[in-house]
Amino acid sequence: MIIAIDADSKDTAAADHLLYELIAGLDQPVVALTHMVAGDDRPHVAVSLTSTADLADPVREMVAGRDVGLAVTRPGASEPELAGPSRLVRGAYVAAVEAALGTSGRVVRWPGHEQARGVLPAAELRTRCGIDHLEGIGGVPVEDDTLIDTLDFLRPVRRDGRLVLQVQPAAGDLLIPFELQHQQKCCADH
Repeated sequence: MIIAIDADSKDTAAADHLLYELIAGLDQPVVALTHMVAGDDRPHVAVSLTSTADLADPVREMVAGRDVGLAVTRPGASEPELAGPSRLVRGAYVAAVEAALGTSGRVVRWPGHEQARGVLPAAELRTRCGIDHLEGIGGVPVEDDTLIDTLDFLRPVRRDGRLVLQVQPAAGDLLIPFELQHQQKCCADH
């Protein structure tokens, strides 16, 4: 089952906050993603939760009274259940489709995320954390024995059904995740 929510989050930090809130209220493992929504008056971020359990009712209760768009896809259903304002339903629908196809999305939770701790050789990181591919930014080579400092925070992306973690060089012949936990917004100082 996939539940996608468009709460008109202005950035990934706001979308992450929504996901953390939803995950805290669920007692089932989920794959949680953020999805960029373009084509509106302003781009924003929607979220999706994928689970083998039926989480539609608990999620609906958690977002009741909020201005959100919902798209719920159930196994075997011919079309998704849609609810909410049309401007937000569109974003939720896009997020649900991307989650179902595995074509894109920034992954916040997935099976293995809790194993992303400390410095690990690339091969061990892939095996332990369920990462399919490590991609060095700018063509940086990543061999099985390349050391990756996870900084205890990974945000892989989904690409063609695979979990891809982008990494960049850091001090001490290490690689670190491209997306850092505490981002400085571009142009924040002016």
